[in-house]
Amino acid sequence: MTTIRPIRVFVDSDVIISSLISNLGASYALLNTIQQTECYVSNFSIKELEEVVARLKLDRDMLDKVIDTKLITVEINQTYKKVKAEYADYVQDPDDAHIVAGAKEAKATFLLSYNVRHFNAEKLRQDFQIVLLTPGLFLQYLRSLSP
Repeated sequence: MTTIRPIRVFVDSDVIISSLISNLGASYALLNTIQQTECYVSNFSIKELEEVVARLKLDRDMLDKVIDTKLITVEINQTYKKVKAEYADYVQDPDDAHIVAGAKEAKATFLLSYNVRHFNAEKLRQDFQIVLLTPGLFLQYLRSLSP
């Protein structure tokens, strides 16, 4: 009997925030109904999520529940400054470098973000074998795998 390993997915903060705002979109489906994935975030992403939830006045308990039950946290053990320098070639905005560092640390196959233009998709694929997609395109990919 062959065991199917879950697909490792690193989830950008915008995807998680979207899932907290609406239960109708691809982000919500990804985090709440899809079984064949393992969704990852980093310690840097969690800090960013906490700041965004406070700024947007979203339910902090909902965020904590998603983090505790739906996500796997990877630790980036570098300073933010070092991460920005090391991953600068992979992003348009150096403040997004931690997303790439987290995806690499998680050994993710996919990086999901609504801000795909913020990343150098070709370099991610070539250097780390990470495919950059929006949540909607990722769900289409998953459907294509079903017989």
